[in-house]
Amino acid sequence: MRSFSIKFSMGLVQICIVAACITAGVCSIRGLASVNNHIDQISHKSLASIQAISTIGEQLRAFRSTESDQFAATTPEAVTALEAMIEPIAQSETSAIESYAPLVGSHQEEALFHNLRSEWQKYRASHAEIFANPAQPTSSTVGTAASARLLEQQQAMSATLSSLTTINTVRAGSYARAAEKTYGITLQRVYGAYLVLFVVLVASVLVVYCNILRPLKRINAAIKQLAGGDTTLAFPYGSRGDEIGDISRSLEVFRTATIRAETLQKEADHQREQAEISQRAIQDRAKADARAHLKQATGGMADALRRMVGGDLSFQIETPFSPEFEPLRRDFNEALMQLAGTFSAMSASVHTVDEGIQEMATGAEHLARRTAQESASLEQTAAAVAGIAKSVALSAQRSDAARQIGITARKTASDSARITDETANAMQRIEEGAGRIVSILEMIDSIAFHTTILALNASVEAARAGEVGRGFAVVAGEVRSLAEKSTQAARDIRTLVLGTASDIQEGASRVRDSSDALRVIVKFISDMGENLDAIALASHEQSISLDEINTAIASLDGATQQNAAAAEQFSATSRSIVGESHKLNALVGQFLLPDPDLVAYEGALITHATESHPPDPQWMADIKAGAWSSRAGNEPGVMRA
Repeated sequence: MRSFSIKFSMGLVQICIVAACITAGVCSIRGLASVNNHIDQISHKSLASIQAISTIGEQLRAFRSTESDQFAATTPEAVTALEAMIEPIAQSETSAIESYAPLVGSHQEEALFHNLRSEWQKYRASHAEIFANPAQPTSSTVGTAASARLLEQQQAMSATLSSLTTINTVRAGSYARAAEKTYGITLQRVYGAYLVLFVVLVASVLVVYCNILRPLKRINAAIKQLAGGDTTLAFPYGSRGDEIGDISRSLEVFRTATIRAETLQKEADHQREQAEISQRAIQDRAKADARAHLKQATGGMADALRRMVGGDLSFQIETPFSPEFEPLRRDFNEALMQLAGTFSAMSASVHTVDEGIQEMATGAEHLARRTAQESASLEQTAAAVAGIAKSVALSAQRSDAARQIGITARKTASDSARITDETANAMQRIEEGAGRIVSILEMIDSIAFHTTILALNASVEAARAGEVGRGFAVVAGEVRSLAEKSTQAARDIRTLVLGTASDIQEGASRVRDSSDALRVIVKFISDMGENLDAIALASHEQSISLDEINTAIASLDGATQQNAAAAEQFSATSRSIVGESHKLNALVGQFLLPDPDLVAYEGALITHATESHPPDPQWMADIKAGAWSSRAGNEPGVMRA
């Protein structure tokens, strides 16, 4: 199975890292945008709607309170003055209702809003109709009926406001739950993306170390042993299909050529010894030629090997050997050319690895910087949520305070209603006592009348008696005078009692009206207390939800800071790998390599020639000499014929 190339592997690692970074960034951005959207809905929709409803309710209560004062007024001038005071309150209520229109967010809320607007218009029309004649509401019968009708309309508006408050409270709770759910999903996705990123980073480091650095170190050690003359060690990784495998196979070819040269040299020595023993006389002349050929071949190979040991791979043995050693020269040149090409490819691969690792380090730095920016954004979001939570908590405290005030007002109004009932009962008893006093005075008047008649009869009888009855006539006159005075005093007392009874009756009627109004006020304060309780409970729940969201965002901020630290650590590791890559490039740079274009041109000429005609050794040597001599010039690394 062929392995992937180093360039392909590094590109795949970079793609995986970039994909993981993009996934983590997209998940974080989308999650924060969703949470911010839900918080914005709570802040700019639900809380604003609840505040607007509270303003409408306050204006409505002020309008109703002033209207109650109008019903309690005893003169048309007082009713007119209160009507002038109630007009600005009505305009403020209309403005508050109209300001709620942009905050409507659902069909149900829109229907309730239109219902509230129509109820307010009916309420104002009824008020204007009732108080068109300032003298009419002062009548107790008409005023009571009108007050009951207006109270019913005001209670209908209060019920609509309570429904709107409930809708906005439920909607705020749904936004808070949706934000919490979105945060949980975003947190899981971000953790998953960063886990994949961490696994990819660890895997990339292990792959670079195990598949590149460690094999190159072993190959470098094998090259040093081969340069020292040890040809028994086989080069590892020859079965790999990447650049490392190409390097290993090229070095193995070079080692095989060196072993073959040594074997040929040994065989030549053996043949020489055999020729000296069997044909000493015949080979005297050939001995010199053989020695010259051998010296030429071994000398050329020795010089070539010394130059190779010195790190020079840019030359070719251009001097032709004797026919029996010519295959050795050709094989050596081909092996040297292949080794030089392999080292050139390895140098290019090391350069590619260096660039890839530098890009990885740059990407890691960018990742760390973006993670730090995300951490700063999370801190700002946490601060904004904390501010909202503080505002909601303050609203909850104010709602509790308003609820306590409502409870106190309800208790006070109940006490006032009870006292008013007791006053009405006392005045009723006074009225009954006044009736009994009138009956007694009528009886006294009757007694005085009968006494007067008796005194007249006594006077008549005294006149008939003459001198004897004169004293009795005086007494009868005094009795009649006293009876007349008693009658006049009884009549005066009766007139005063009747006047007082009328006043007491009118006062009792006013007290009963006040008692009815206080009962209405007690019921209205009770309804207001229930609404304030609901608002306080909703504000408390919103405060708790915002605190939980703030805690969750703080946790996400900590995770982002940890990811930034991991990215910085990976950047440091990448810079360390870049240093190792520079060292490997320096080791490869110790070898003097030929021009890759000339080597490729030489290979193309040889391939074309071998495909057209059988290869001629001398012709191939001339081609190689022409290709390599173009680079020779005055360079010391090229052997000349």
